[in-house]
Amino acid sequence: MKKRYIYILSIWLILLFFILWYLYAWLKFAKPHFHANFLMYINGQRFDFGLDKYSEDIWKCKVDENITPKDRVHLHENNADTIHVHHEWVSWWHFFANNNFYFSDKYLILDDWKLYKNDDKNKLTFVLNWKIIKNPYNRMMNSEDRLLINYWNETEEYIVKERFKKVSENAWEYNKKYDPGTCSGTNQNSIFFLLEQLLHINH
Repeated sequence: MKKRYIYILSIWLILLFFILWYLYAWLKFAKPHFHANFLMYINGQRFDFGLDKYSEDIWKCKVDENITPKDRVHLHENNADTIHVHHEWVSWWHFFANNNFYFSDKYLILDDWKLYKNDDKNKLTFVLNWKIIKNPYNRMMNSEDRLLINYWNETEEYIVKERFKKVSENAWEYNKKYDPGTCSGTNQNSIFFLLEQLLHINH
């Protein structure tokens, strides 16, 4: 009887090993997919990223070996504040450059080439996750990041306490559900996602 239990236990341990190995392989090689939130104010007015020109068409969205810069990071369905990230090493620069926006800690250039520079009255301020930073341009975008870009003559205290709290914080919700169309679906770096795929759970 004891030998039988040892035999059964051995079979289960071998099976567990292969399941864990399978999950590890998926976790290691699966493409990232997560979301972040952002908001931009210019002269006290919220900039509208909900226009069609800033949204990636669902039917164009792909994450295969022929991925393009816009496939890597984009907006969907005129949602103006939730960024979809589908690739490794995506920075805030990648997202804004895809939409023809450029900035440093001293200036902001919009997609229509309007220029906003720091001067005696107005200043460009960046707030990332409640902290004022110098420039997010080359910072890697992380899951559930929240970024505010603000240009006007407001105090840092007001910007952090009043402006930043208007940045949406729904990225975590998007991390838990499937994207529309041909995008890669829920967060593929999630162990729960891998388990679901392994067990062929329908969504």
